[in-house]
Amino acid sequence: MTTKPGLAQPKPSASRTRRERERQQMRARLLEAARDIAAEEGWNAVTIRRIANKLEYTPPILYQYFSSKESLFVELMLVGFSELTARLEAAAEAPAPERLAAMAEAYWAFAFASPELYQAMNGMDGVPFGTAETPPEAKTAFRTFRIALQSIAEARGAELSDPGGAVDTVWAFLHGCVSLAMAGRVKGGTERARALMLTAVEPLFAAQLSS
Repeated sequence: MTTKPGLAQPKPSASRTRRERERQQMRARLLEAARDIAAEEGWNAVTIRRIANKLEYTPPILYQYFSSKESLFVELMLVGFSELTARLEAAAEAPAPERLAAMAEAYWAFAFASPELYQAMNGMDGVPFGTAETPPEAKTAFRTFRIALQSIAEARGAELSDPGGAVDTVWAFLHGCVSLAMAGRVKGGTERARALMLTAVEPLFAAQLSS
């Protein structure tokens, strides 16, 4: 008995494809405008009305793309974790002896290249995380970090006694260093804070190993 092949789904029309492309471009413009306002005045200054004024649109038009300020923040966090993952993946390509420092440097560089985005991702400056569950983009970043740490351990002929715990520990350490540096709470400024981070991350990582 033979079965008829399923009917092929019709391809989207050119006009529909164009509308979707324009919609994505507009969403990107809104996100970029929100980041610009946050960089200049902080996240508390970001509102749909402020974004609309910056782009010379009326607020109702913007609500066609984001239902609320909170939904826009959630989208920004996803963008941030995707950008961070790209940096971590590039750092993970470094030779094993240099990989740990490269990962720490990548985390630091992302935070200070996009401080407003980093703050949104971590709920700083009054910005809510936006979801009770970890978004897939964040999980990808954590998984990239875990794989890199495991590869460093393997190159040393060891293994992580608790891979998940190691990721949490090292990630928390890097976040703490970045947060203190951003708040100006490290004597000597950001460069000294960065140097201290790079010095301390090695023994912290070594403490996660079991031979």
